[in-house]
Amino acid sequence: MKKTISAILCLTIIIVMAASVWAKEKYTVAVLPFSLHSADNIEYVRQGIGDMLSSRIAVADKIVVTRKEAAQEALKKSGAKDLSMKDAQDIGKKLNADYVVWGSITKIGKSISIDGKLIDVASGKSDVGISSESQTLDEVIPKINDFSQRVVMHITGSAPQTQAAATATVAAPGTSRESQIIAGMKTGGRKATFTSMINPDFIDATDPLARKRGFWMSQQFKAEFNGMDIGDVNRDGKNEVVVIDRHNIYIYQKIDNDLKLLNEIKGKFYHQYISVDVADINKDGTPEIIVTSLNNRLLNSFVLQYENDEYKTIASNIRYFLRVIDTSSGIPMLLGQTYGIDKVFETQIYEMIWKDGKYVAGDKQKIPLGLSIYGLTMDTLGSGTTEKIIALDELDYLMIIDKTNKPMSRILSFGFSPDELIWRSDTVYGGSNNYIANIDRQKLQSQEAEQNESAFANLRILMFDTNKDGKKEMIIVKNISSVGRIFKNLKLFTSSEIYNLEWDGLGMAENWRTKRINGYVADYCFKDVDNDGAPEIVLALVKSVGASIGSKSHIVVYELEVSQ
Repeated sequence: MKKTISAILCLTIIIVMAASVWAKEKYTVAVLPFSLHSADNIEYVRQGIGDMLSSRIAVADKIVVTRKEAAQEALKKSGAKDLSMKDAQDIGKKLNADYVVWGSITKIGKSISIDGKLIDVASGKSDVGISSESQTLDEVIPKINDFSQRVVMHITGSAPQTQAAATATVAAPGTSRESQIIAGMKTGGRKATFTSMINPDFIDATDPLARKRGFWMSQQFKAEFNGMDIGDVNRDGKNEVVVIDRHNIYIYQKIDNDLKLLNEIKGKFYHQYISVDVADINKDGTPEIIVTSLNNRLLNSFVLQYENDEYKTIASNIRYFLRVIDTSSGIPMLLGQTYGIDKVFETQIYEMIWKDGKYVAGDKQKIPLGLSIYGLTMDTLGSGTTEKIIALDELDYLMIIDKTNKPMSRILSFGFSPDELIWRSDTVYGGSNNYIANIDRQKLQSQEAEQNESAFANLRILMFDTNKDGKKEMIIVKNISSVGRIFKNLKLFTSSEIYNLEWDGLGMAENWRTKRINGYVADYCFKDVDNDGAPEIVLALVKSVGASIGSKSHIVVYELEVSQ
């Protein structure tokens, strides 16, 4: 009997010791975006709560929180809108998480209800939760703090060491990341700017004030515009509007309320013009007209310049996609990118320079392989002197990335949390009908290959300090499709909006946007179109396309009351 008792005691001691050895040293928690139930746009509350939970649940050497982008992607792939516990558990398994935090936010009038749970992925049980109703965000924040502390205690068995500091942060926000999150929630996720005063057709993100100006629309053109830029291309001291359709160049000048055609330069019917830019890259004092042209899969881009009262080709058969961007220094840079073998834009990006009478590739840019020169720019975002890459990805999500040689396949790899990815939007921007089929007709590639490899030349991203506070804001288009973006090779854009966004340290906050515009924007710029000394937002707007109804395009101008 004594031997039996001794054996049981020894076995118990061994099990206890083994449990301490086998106890997991570090746990992974996935914080899923809470579902929203509100007639108001309270996305900023969801983002603030998600960021706060992620910040306060993470414990050094004990709890790791899954990267926000990975959680969002997993939620999107699940296809579920209102998650059940089983849905959340399945997502947790796919993310290799030990626990999942999920819930919902409901706003009715001024009342905000928060319901959340912590789910053990292995068992599918929830022993920690929150269910609260508040009248202000000041009441919500301490409850989220309490919930996050109980989550940490449940997982680790001890209270977080930063509890006192976290409580102090709520009472007296400072300059930490958490205090910025709290401030962002209280101000609606954006700064209290009043820049929508600049135009009556702009919707202010914070306060609909009295507005002053409207927009101007040109006569109708029976063409589908593909691109547009503005500059003094004929040395007359006034800016011209340079527009392209599929294989023609048109040069206009705005005179009073009319858009007068000055020149038409016809191209070959088998050429496909992808983009046009106006900039003085060769530094001779006259801006060039830079056109990206494609024949089948052969790039034959070219550059025109005004000489002796006519436009002459000063460079041709350039085997690069070309795009001019404005750098943070204000000096335009011409980017070039060759045609990829499998994917159109799966190639390195270079600065193109004028050398020995030619445009040639200069320095390779520290831009991830897989990004396109279309839908890309670089700026410091008002923080220091280091430029960041601002780009639209293949799915039209807006990203801010540190300069890096890493390919996009690694930066956006599922389950990884790269340091280079600073921010990625939750909504899409850009969107283009400028389609590059990527079919080698001589080799008769299959339809499947076409669908896998085709691409679009996305819209520009513009940076400009419209309110003269020393920090540039982003002006970006969102083209809107009645079928969304579910078809890879078919967009069907029918309307558009223009947004002014500003980096607030956590993300891009909306200052203003235009009312919805009937038609999609093929290209746009922020330049002085009417030669009054002030820049305007100028759109190449396509109202309709197709053989049955005909293509119809306009030039649309929004005037800004730019701060002095």
